[in-house]
Amino acid sequence: MNQAGHVIKFSADILIAIADQAATTWPEECCGLLIADAGSPDVICRFVGSDNVAADRQKTFEIDPHVLIATHRSVRATGEAIVGCFHSHPNGDCSPSKTDLSRAEEAGFLWLIVATGERGVIDYAMYRRMPTALTDTGVRHFQSCTIVKT
Repeated sequence: MNQAGHVIKFSADILIAIADQAATTWPEECCGLLIADAGSPDVICRFVGSDNVAADRQKTFEIDPHVLIATHRSVRATGEAIVGCFHSHPNGDCSPSKTDLSRAEEAGFLWLIVATGERGVIDYAMYRRMPTALTDTGVRHFQSCTIVKT
């Protein structure tokens, strides 16, 4: 996958593990958190998968609050940072949905979206939630990122 914008580095093993989670969760959305060393936020060093606790798991995702809290505690202790999230779109589209954009609160936060279908993973794409200047219309937007496998 070659996108414009920031370069985000992942090991192939991390991408494969996330893709496996997305494929096995279909037709529901999978979800989790992307972790990096606080000093290298564009290099994903690990991920934390989560149960999707949303009411309608085929249309949206919600990371288990227990996983979220435990991960925040863990990264504080290790000098890491939660730099993004991942989830799947079981409709086969890896573009951000209107729901994704409306829930993207934190500027700079990464969103990995894995498109899945009946036969498994179709594609994936990475996005960064861009800051909205005070003089802008206030509309949130994502910028595509380039994923480099390490």
